[in-house]
Amino acid sequence: MSEITVTRRPHIADQVPALVSVITPPALGALTPLLEPGLAALTAAATVCGSAAFATHYIGKVPENALNATGISDVLTAQRSTLLGSSLLTTMAAAPGAFLGPAYADALLVGFLDPASVSGLVSAAWWSAWGALTYKLRPALAARKVRIPAPAQTVGPGTGALGPQGLFKVWADHISGENGAHPGQHLVGINVADEAWQGIVEAPQGKAVNVTAEAVGSAYRVPAACVTFTPGDHPGEQYVTVRRTPPAELDPTTMEGMWARMVRPKVMPGTHLKDAQVDPATGGWVAWVVADDDVPSVPVPDRKQLVGALRSSMTLVDYQPHASDPRRGKIRIMEKNPLEDGVPFPGPHVLEPSKGGYIAIGRGVSGRAARLQLFDPALGAQHIFIAGVTGSGKGGVVQIVALAAHLAGMAIINGDPKGSSNPDIEQMAAYSATGDATIKSLRVAYALLQYRIKESARLGRKNFKATPTCPWVMVIVDETHMITDASTEEGKEAVFILDKIAALGRNLGMTLLIVNQAVNADKLGGSTALRTNVIQGGAMVMLRTDSAQSNLITVDGFEGIDPGAIPAAWSAEDEPLVWSDDVPLNDPARTFGLGYVGSPGEPVQMMRTWILESAAPHIRHDAIIWPADWPAWEDRHDIAEIPAIGDTGYATSNNTSPSPADDEFMPPLSIQFTKTPAAPTADAAVLACFDDGSLEATKEDIRIITGLNDKTLSNTLTALVKNGAIERLKPGLYRKTP
Repeated sequence: MSEITVTRRPHIADQVPALVSVITPPALGALTPLLEPGLAALTAAATVCGSAAFATHYIGKVPENALNATGISDVLTAQRSTLLGSSLLTTMAAAPGAFLGPAYADALLVGFLDPASVSGLVSAAWWSAWGALTYKLRPALAARKVRIPAPAQTVGPGTGALGPQGLFKVWADHISGENGAHPGQHLVGINVADEAWQGIVEAPQGKAVNVTAEAVGSAYRVPAACVTFTPGDHPGEQYVTVRRTPPAELDPTTMEGMWARMVRPKVMPGTHLKDAQVDPATGGWVAWVVADDDVPSVPVPDRKQLVGALRSSMTLVDYQPHASDPRRGKIRIMEKNPLEDGVPFPGPHVLEPSKGGYIAIGRGVSGRAARLQLFDPALGAQHIFIAGVTGSGKGGVVQIVALAAHLAGMAIINGDPKGSSNPDIEQMAAYSATGDATIKSLRVAYALLQYRIKESARLGRKNFKATPTCPWVMVIVDETHMITDASTEEGKEAVFILDKIAALGRNLGMTLLIVNQAVNADKLGGSTALRTNVIQGGAMVMLRTDSAQSNLITVDGFEGIDPGAIPAAWSAEDEPLVWSDDVPLNDPARTFGLGYVGSPGEPVQMMRTWILESAAPHIRHDAIIWPADWPAWEDRHDIAEIPAIGDTGYATSNNTSPSPADDEFMPPLSIQFTKTPAAPTADAAVLACFDDGSLEATKEDIRIITGLNDKTLSNTLTALVKNGAIERLKPGLYRKTP
C-alpha cells in the first residue's frame, strides 16, 4: 500500500494542557520560595491536592460525569499520565521550597551543576524526569510530519470513470432535462479521451446554445475552468470540452498558475504560458509566453513590473521576444544566474568569425553564445554601437571586439579621446591617435573612405569584396561624446566624418565602432542620422546606462529593456531592518559586462561578455594589418594634420593606381588566423643598427637611425624580442642576441 506524508498540527485543546504541564514544574519551583509565607504554603498545598486529584484520575476513580463537566474529558484521558507526572514534579519542587526557602529551589533547579553532591543527583533526576515528560508531549506541542497510508481514490462523474452513456445520462439529468439548468440543450455527440472528453451541444431550432461552464462543472463535479466552449457551424451548435483535471494555470504552485495569478492581470494581459519546463542551465523555469487567441501579439512588458510580479530580482528574470513571431516570447525565471560567476575568455578560437561574419563576445543566460556581426559577405561591413556607463564593462567589450577584428585580418584605426583607455587596442591598431589628437584618426579614416569611394566608382563595384591587400577596416571611436562637441570646430569635423563613415562605410568594407556612455543624439554631436545608421545598420551592445536610452533603441528585441535597471552589483543579502555592528559586511560582486546584445538574426537575451583582463598575450604583432589598397597610406601622418572640412579640406591623392586585382573573393576565413608576415623592411632597419659592432642601443637612438615612427618602431622591437633576434636589457635599452 502506498503512503503519503502529511503534516499534523496539534489542536489548541491538546496544546494548552501540554504547555501547562511542561511550564508549571520549573516555574512554580522557582517562584514559590519567593512568595509570602502564607501564600507559599497555600501554593504548596494546592500542588499536593492537584497531585492527589491527577493520581485518582490516573487509576480511573474520577466519576465520568465529573470529567464530562470539564468539557475536555478526552484530553484529560489522553494526557492522564503526563498530567500526573507534571503534578508530582511540581509538588516535589514547590512544597519543600515553601518551607525551606530559595536555597532548596536553587539546589533543585541548578544543583545538577555539582553532580558529585546529593543535591546534584536529585536535581539531575528531577530534570531528567521533566525532559522525559516534555518529550512524551511533543505531538501535542508542535506540528510534525508523519507517513500515513494513501487514501483510496474516489470515483465521480468528472474523473472519467463514466463511459459515454454515463456522460450522456449526467447531461440529461442535470442540464438538458425538464428540471435541468438548460432544458432542451442536448448533448448529441461525444468523444472520450484520457485527459478530457468533448461533445456537441445542440439547442432547439431557433434558439442559441447558452449552456454555461458553471452548469457543466457542477453537473460533472469539475471546476468551471476545466470547461471550455468553441463555436460550431451555427449559433445553435457548440463544442464543449471537459478536462478531468484542472489546467496548470489554476495551480498556484506551477509556473502557469503563478503567471495567471500575478503577471497576466496587469503586466502582460492576454497572454498565457506554454511548454513550461525546468531549465537545467539556471535551476529555474523556462516557458513560451503566447498571446491568447483574441490577442494579435504579445504585449511588450515593463521589465521592472514583470520582475516585481514574479517576486524576483532583475538579474534572475530574462524575457526574450521571438525574433520573427510577434505572438511569442520566452520567459526565464532563474534560481541562480549562471552569468554571476563570469565566463573566463576561452581563447582566440571563440573569436573566429563564422561564414556570416559573426563572433561570440560572451555567453547568454540560456548557455547560447552571445554573438554580434563584424561583416556580412554579401552586404558588407556591419557597424557596432556599445553603450554603457563607467564601470559597466564597456572597455572589456571593446577590447574583445577589437581583438576579434585584429585576429580576423581587419585593419584597425583607433581613436581614444580619453587617452590610453585601452593600451592593448593601440597595439593592434594600424593607426592610433589618443587624447586631443584623436581627430587625426578620423581624418585618416575619412581619407581612406574617399579613396575607396572613387575606386568603387572606377571599378564599378556594387558590393565590397575584401582581399588580403584590400582588407576590412574597423574604425574605433572610444568615448565618442568627448570628440563630437558641436560647439568646437574639431567637434563639427568629427561629426561630419562619423556621419560619412556611418552612411557610406558599409559598402566600402569599413566598420564603425562607436563606444559611448549613452545613445542620445546630444551625446553624438546632435546627429540622429549617425545613431540610426550605426544601430540600425549593425549590432547594438547595451550595458548598464541611463534608463531613458531604452526609448531611443528601435532594434527588434530591445523592446521593454531598461538598461538603468541593470544593477551595478549582483544581488546581495537583504539590509537588516535594524542595523547592528555584529552584522558582517560582505563585499558585493560587480556586474561588469552584464547586458544585452542585438545583431541581425540573433536573439536579444541577457548576456555577459568574456572576462579578459588583457588582450596583450593574444596580439600578433607580426600581423598588424593596414589598408594596403590605399596608395596614400605612407602619407597618413601628413593627412592626419589636414582638416576634412573647411578651406583646407583634404582632397584625395592624385595617385589613383588601382590596388592589386582580386575580385574573386570569399571572406578571408581561411587566412585570418595565419596571416602573411609584414614586410621585413622595418625589421632589417632595426637589426642594421647593431651591425656596426654596437653591443647595445637605446630605443631613441634606433628611432633616429631608422627614421621609423614610434608606433612602427614599438611593434618591430616587440616582434624582434619575441622572435629572439634581440633582447631587451631594460625598458628602452636593447642588445642584439649573440
